[in-house]
Amino acid sequence: MRFFFYGTLLDRDVTALVLGRRLPPQAYTVASLPGHARRRVKNATYPIVIADHRAQVPGAIVGGLSDRDVARLAAYEGPGYRVVPLKVKVRGKLTEVSVFEPIRSRLQPSQELWNLALWQRRHKRAFVVRLKRALSGRPAYSTP
Repeated sequence: MRFFFYGTLLDRDVTALVLGRRLPPQAYTVASLPGHARRRVKNATYPIVIADHRAQVPGAIVGGLSDRDVARLAAYEGPGYRVVPLKVKVRGKLTEVSVFEPIRSRLQPSQELWNLALWQRRHKRAFVVRLKRALSGRPAYSTP
């Protein structure tokens, strides 16, 4: 199965934690999602995509995902997202892949555009600590 990643899952360390394995570099293909913008979620550090005919969202198509991988991705994304088929652009051509689309009644965009490199500098370290705790079955904000 193939998904378009546009947010924290573009960080290979985060993806490895979520999947429980590191994907090979060839699993990632640079792509973009036309007709959408990537915004930070209100009161959060991660992004969502919203419709915007003037914009496009950079990301990657990630292939070779098993049913187990997809289940782990869905658990990571949580109830604020649903899987939808969308057309993404890769090497100048449109192709349909699965995308975790936000459910707008659950997640609201801020006005701030989201940038992976900025997120990695400012928020990744704390995010990874919370993610490791969540994946270990302990409450995300418990003390070590």
